[in-house]
Formats: sequence, structure tokens, C-alpha cells
Amino acid sequence: MFKNFLKVTVRSLLKSKVFVFINIIGLGLALACCIIAFLNYQFATTFDRQHENLDELYQISVRIDQNGSQVPYGFIPMPLGPLVKTEIPGVDKVSRLERSWVTIKRENNVFNRSMAFVDEDFLDMFSFPVIHGNADSYKELSSVLISDRTAIALFGKENAVGETIEIVLSGKPNLLFTVGGVFEEPGLKSSLQFQLIADFENYYRNFNVQKTDWRQFADGLFIQSKDPSIMQTAPELLKKYAPVQAEVRKDLAASGFWIQKMEDVAFNQRDYNGTNLGNEALHPAHILAPNIMAILILLLACFNFTNTAIAMSNKRLKEIGVRKTVGGSRAQLAFQFLGENLVLCLLALVMGFVFSLWLVPKYNGMWPNVNVQVTLLDNPGMIIFLVGTLLLTALLAGGYPAIFVSKYRPVAILRGTLKVGSSSILSKILLGFQMLISVMALVFGFTFLQNSNYQDSLDLGYDKEGLLMVQVDNSNEAERFRAAIQTNPMIKEVSLTNGHIGWNTYEGTVKTENDEGLVDMMNIGLNYIETMGLQVIEGRSFTADNQESDQQNSVVINEKMAARFGWQNPVGQQITMNDTLRYTVVGMVKDFYTFGLWVPIDPMMLRLKDDSELNMVIAKVDEAQVGAGFDYLETTWGELIPDRLSQVYMHENIVLGEARDVNKNIVQMFLFLAAIAVVLSAIGLFTLVSINIQSRTKEIGIRKVLGASVARITTLINQPFLIIVAIASILGGGTGIYVAGLLMSSIWTYHVTPGFVSAMIPILVILLIALLSISSKVISAARRNPVESLRYE
Repeated sequence: MFKNFLKVTVRSLLKSKVFVFINIIGLGLALACCIIAFLNYQFATTFDRQHENLDELYQISVRIDQNGSQVPYGFIPMPLGPLVKTEIPGVDKVSRLERSWVTIKRENNVFNRSMAFVDEDFLDMFSFPVIHGNADSYKELSSVLISDRTAIALFGKENAVGETIEIVLSGKPNLLFTVGGVFEEPGLKSSLQFQLIADFENYYRNFNVQKTDWRQFADGLFIQSKDPSIMQTAPELLKKYAPVQAEVRKDLAASGFWIQKMEDVAFNQRDYNGTNLGNEALHPAHILAPNIMAILILLLACFNFTNTAIAMSNKRLKEIGVRKTVGGSRAQLAFQFLGENLVLCLLALVMGFVFSLWLVPKYNGMWPNVNVQVTLLDNPGMIIFLVGTLLLTALLAGGYPAIFVSKYRPVAILRGTLKVGSSSILSKILLGFQMLISVMALVFGFTFLQNSNYQDSLDLGYDKEGLLMVQVDNSNEAERFRAAIQTNPMIKEVSLTNGHIGWNTYEGTVKTENDEGLVDMMNIGLNYIETMGLQVIEGRSFTADNQESDQQNSVVINEKMAARFGWQNPVGQQITMNDTLRYTVVGMVKDFYTFGLWVPIDPMMLRLKDDSELNMVIAKVDEAQVGAGFDYLETTWGELIPDRLSQVYMHENIVLGEARDVNKNIVQMFLFLAAIAVVLSAIGLFTLVSINIQSRTKEIGIRKVLGASVARITTLINQPFLIIVAIASILGGGTGIYVAGLLMSSIWTYHVTPGFVSAMIPILVILLIALLSISSKVISAARRNPVESLRYE
């Protein structure tokens, strides 16, 4: 019986090669997109799962009082770490983590790497496998653990135990450490990112920090406990230390503490200030966009499969009638056709798996923080997903056709009175959904392309072109660097600063006579406003003539700050900071997008600092000379600071690069979705029209004999399909605009608003494609010799 089933299945598939090809390619592409979406989702939701003690690990962080609001931050007062074990019952292990970028020197080569200063329980709590040497060796002050990749970069071999590394310190003698062990470098799915591990005592010694200094913060404080009630008890037990810290840090006064599970850390970091663990989970839009793309393409392919399967069943009516006449049951027929559809879906799944092997590397190349792999043996979840997707697709795409075909009455079939084709209501509904999805996909692609162009050309409130940044260790290096480059005619403007747009700001509370509020602040140097091209719209900028008084008494604000405090004439207004520092507003600049278009523009206050407090150089060159200017600054760095890796950056890349990449990649994904959707819909429409023409061949011949023109026959055949396409286009355009607007709002604060044009162009495109896909077939049928049509069986 099974052998006969296979024979019938193979023969029926071979008789409909075009149908089989269309459905295998369409479903294969859809399933490849589903595989990518699954791998992306699996990657995004399994951060930190490598830690064996994950269920027992928690992070404790501080809450900062900001105008009465208890705002959660990610860091923790540094002296709190050693107190936790004695203060909180049930804590088994404790470790702080402080990440610091250090420069490692090996002969003439220098490397920038992240060093984690941790306490002695760290590697007992977290699973970072030590593959060479002794895991406890980092507890010796002269010893350090390094990652396997760092070992290869430094020494050309993975087992570097016993080797010596040199860490460059600015203004101090370099430090020598012995490599006591080599650990496996944390992957992209680890919240904690570092390449070296040293004992926390080294941080105190080498950075001149006192152990009891409550002004200092550590990047993280982690505990291990088997008691889940610690989530409620720990913050209350530690609350008494908040006033101790608040007394010495008025600007970041602690009001209490909060705790979260380690499994939630990667997903929460994006929402909190003061997080510096090294990595965070993917942006929700990064997860949502591939899922939307996969679901829409899969639905489109399934609708195409179902529609063409029902329409093609007209070719097998006699087979169905004969099988029913000789005793075949409806269940047997349904099983036969469902089995054929299952085989077809299995072939499509194999094709989809092959497609995914090609698409996944391209997807990884789009996102620097993603590395998904198509593996089966090491990923049982992938196998379950593939099997589940196969069964679901077979049922969704082939279930109804199998039931539909098996219900035909043999008497009607053998008399020749039953005709099945593209004129059924279900076929029209499915075709309508195909076209609706295609228009939605086109609207997505077009609106995100509009948004990308809008954001690229949007005035950010400063001159972003031709900006170069140099991050140095101290003010002496900054001054030397400025002096070295400012005479070069390529450099149009140069300034020293501490804060920078999109790079380094902080928050503080300021008061007026009748109000107080939280504002962003930036410490800058003389000429920074001019170098960045910020527009002074009231008052003045900081000037050399007033430099000393401006440093002590003056601030420049943005429009948002003036609006926040209700100042119609902001120049001359008085504000107080930290209850003691009084400033006068001497100027107001036009609002600028401090952190791009992701978040709203907040009130901002610019403070002038002395050159001795500034450690960044900002240089302005012509846009056409950015590459040459970058090379010149790199060369200057090599001459002035040969012991450290260059920290010269292009503002366009380091500050605005993420937004540009997200825009580009989302546009690429939705344009890919649009292309696939349109191709599948066009093929499906062409197939249905072809079958419709086949079933109406004699009708067309009779109409021609009776005098109908080619134009009349073409209109008659095209009309029902074009009406479906038109209705689906209007519904798809409206739905696409609404969904695209919601999706963009979830990603950016400032984005283009989809409107009439966003839908009209995709609708015109889909109507044109529909006409092109069916016109040649319809016109050919209408021009056919009626004698041939009337002879057609």
C-alpha cells in the first residue's frame, strides 16, 4: 500500500512540474526566512545561558534620587561589595566587576583590551571556562588571566601560560603581569565582556582608589544564593547604606538599592543608566522585523500553495471519480492528497534549509553583534522547530485542498458537469490575501526607505560632516595633540572637550527661584560650540575674553531647557546646581539631537571647563577630506603616543553609525520581503489566470465566433482579477501604513510619518506588476484561432 502511495505521489507531482517548481521555490524561500527568524529569536533570547549557576545569580544595583523619583541605575557603590555577605543572610558568593579599557604592549605592537577587576568568587559563580593554566591564579596580584583570542593576538598561540604582558599606564611606569591562565573569551551572547581578568585589589592599587571611598562606583555587583526570597529581602537590608553614599555624592545620591535576576540583565541594560557590563540583548525591533518578514512570506507561500493546489485539482477529476467509484473512501483520498502535500512541503523544507545556508552568513554580515549558525546536531531546538514547521506548513498549505478535493461527487465528475478552477470564492479570497500581503510588504519597504532618506538628511542641530574625534587619557595629551594639529591647513576648527554629542553627557538637578528639574549636562572647552556648528540663537557663546568668568559663572542652554523652565528670555536667568553652584545663562543654542533620533531631545546645559579638565580633541575638516584628515590624525597619534593603540574616530561612524546600520539593514530586510512577496503573488496570479483560461477555452472561442473583440475578451477575463487586486491593494496600503507607523515608533522617537504617498506608489507598482503578469497570457488566449479553441478538450 505504501509503495502504491509513493508511486501515485511521484507520478502526480511529475505531471505538474510547473506547479511543483513554483511551490517548492516559494515555500523554500519562506521556510528559509522562518529558519533565520527562529535562529535570530533563539540567539536574542538565550543570553548568559552558559552559566551553570544562572538560576542562583543576581545583580544588585543602586537607585538614584532624581527630583523625588527613584531612578534605577546599573552600577553600585564600590565599598558595598565586601559588606554584602555579612549583611544579607543566604548569600553564598559575592563578586564585584569593574571593567576598564587598558592598553597592552607586546614588543612594538599595542592592543586595546577590556580588563575585568573581580573578587575571588567570580569564576566560581560564572562559567567562563579556563582552558589552560590555573583558574585561581588571578587572585595573585602579579598574575592575570587572558582570553584565548588575546593570547593568540599577543603571542601567536593559545597556551600563553607563563608569558609576560605589559600594561601601559599614562603618567606611571608600565605594569608587568604573568599569564596564569587562559580562558575562553565570552561570546556575543554574554552580558559580561572582557579579555583579561585581574583581582579587584589591583584596581585599588593601580588607579589610586581608596577601598572605603563611597564616591566610587563599580560596574556591577553580583551575588549567588539558593534563596529566591532574596529578591525581596536584599534591597531592604542594604537600604541603610544609601545615606552613607548620598552624603558624599550629592550629584548621584543613592536613595536605595534594587536587584534583578542574572537571566534578565541582558534584556534590561538598555533601559537603565550607568550600565557598563559590555553587552546587551538585541533591540526589540531587531527581533520583531525578521519575525514579521518570516510570517508574512510563509503565509504568502501557503496561500499560493493552497490556491494553485485547488485550481490544479481540475486535472485530476477523472482519477478522483474512478477511485471513488471502485470503492475509495474520502479518508483515503484525503490521506493521499495530504501525503502528496506533505512530500511537497518536505522538498520545500530541504530547499529552504539549503537557502538558509546561503542567507544566514549574509544576515550575520548585516549585524556586527549577531552570529547565528545553522546547525542540527548541536541544536535540538532547531530540529524540533523544523519538524513542527514542516507539519504546520503541510497542514496549513495542504490541509484544505486535500479535504476540498476528496469531497467531490463521482457522478458529477464522470458526467463532466463538475469544473473546479480559479473562479471559486476561496481562490479569490486567497488571491486577495496574497495581494494584500504583497502591498503591505511594498509599503513596509517604501516607508522605511523614506524614513532612511529622511533621517539621513535631517538637520541634527549641528554640523555632523567632517568631524573627527581623538580620545586621550589626560589633559596634557589633549593639549599636545591640539598643538600638533592646529597649524595644519586641513584642520578648519579644533577644540578640546570632555563631553561630546552622542558620546559623554551626565545628568544633574538644577534649581531656579520657583522650580527645579533634571537636565543633561556636558562639560566642554572653548570653541567647542563653533567646532560642532551649534547655532547660537540668543545671547552669546563662550568666548576667550570671558573665559575665566564663564568657567565660574556661565552656562549655555538649549531651547528645550528654556521651554522646561518657561523662560521667554533665557539670557540672564539664574540657576543653582547642587545647592551651591550658581550660574547665569549667557546664551541659548538651537536644539540638537544629543543621542540621535532614538530618544527625545532633553533639556541640556553646556558648562565651560578649564583645559586641564579636558581629555578629548574634536577636529573639523572638509567633508571631502575626512579620509585624509583621519589618516593625518592617526599618523600624529603614532608620533605623540606610540605606546598605545590609536583612538581616533570618525564622528559619522562612532556616534551615528548604529542608527545608519539599523536603518540600512531594516530597509534591506523589508525590500527583500517586498521582492519575494511580489514575485510569489505574481506567479500565483499568473497560475490562476492560466488555469482560468484553460477552463474557459471553449467559451472564449464561442465569443470570438459571435464577434467579441480581443479587447472585450481581455477585459472580461482580467476584470475579476483586477478588482480583487484593487481591493486588496487599498486594504493592504492602509494596513501597511498603520503597521509601519507603529513599528517605526517602537524604534525611533523621530521618524517619517507614513502617508498617502507611502501607500499610493506601492499600490501603483502592484497593479502594474499584476497587469504585466497576466496580460500576455490573456491577450494570447483572446487572439487564439476560435477553431482551435472549439476543438480544445
